Formats: sequence, structure tokens, C-alpha cells
Amino acid sequence: MLADNLASHDAVNLKCASDTHTEHFHLLPCSVHHDGPAKTATYFVPDSNGTTSTAAFRGRQLQGLAVALPPGYIGHVVVESSASTDNAAFEHAADTRLELLSTELFSKFTVWEHDRLPRPADDQAISALAWVDVAASIHQQ
Repeated sequence: MLADNLASHDAVNLKCASDTHTEHFHLLPCSVHHDGPAKTATYFVPDSNGTTSTAAFRGRQLQGLAVALPPGYIGHVVVESSASTDNAAFEHAADTRLELLSTELFSKFTVWEHDRLPRPADDQAISALAWVDVAASIHQQ
């Protein structure tokens, strides 16, 4: 898993492979064991009314909450690049860099939960955005 891999590296290099801006980025409460393209627009069609949405996935009712990134921030959908996996044999070296490839960009996303709206206090993705304001306050001149 990419999140586990981040902690074992001294530096992360991010390369942009595309400047494609994704309109609909979703954080679903499940794991899908598939890498590659999928016809999500055909099979996952949320009904949106502003900041909240409803949908069904694999027969389960979902409720979603739209979340915008803070002004001036852009989200990246990343994959581990082949350069990073080629260097995996050299993990014992002093310079351990993780190479990530940004495949898409986004400025808002929808967080989904089963049978209820996500609560900002309970959701890690939404709660993490609060740290942007905290960091800005700490680092103001």
C-alpha cells in the first residue's frame, strides 16, 4: 500500500504525467481490487443536490458529502512510478526516494458512507483538511 511505503522514504519526488482535471473524484468506503480503467460513469451514477449526494454501489445505499480543497490547493491522484520500484533493491542506501507519478488533478471530491452522510469530525480525509489552516497559521510571517 502506498501510504505504508511513504514512511520508509526520506524524500518523495512527484512528477506530473498529465494535467487532466478530474470533475468527479470519489472516496468510497470499500476496496476494489482492480488496477486500470473502469466504466464508472456507466455503473456509478450519483444523484446530487448541491453538497450532498446519494448513490448505490454493489447494491448498498451510499450517501456522499462534497468537499472542496482549500483555495490555492490542488489534489493529485498518484501511482508509484516504475523508477521507484526499480530502486526498491537499494532500500538500504542512504538516499531513499519515492518516485510518484501524478495521473490526474482535482480541486474537490465526494466522501461516501454507507446509509448516512459522512461526519467531518469522523472522516480522516475531511479532518486532514483542517491541518491546512493550522499549518498556514503556524507559518505566517
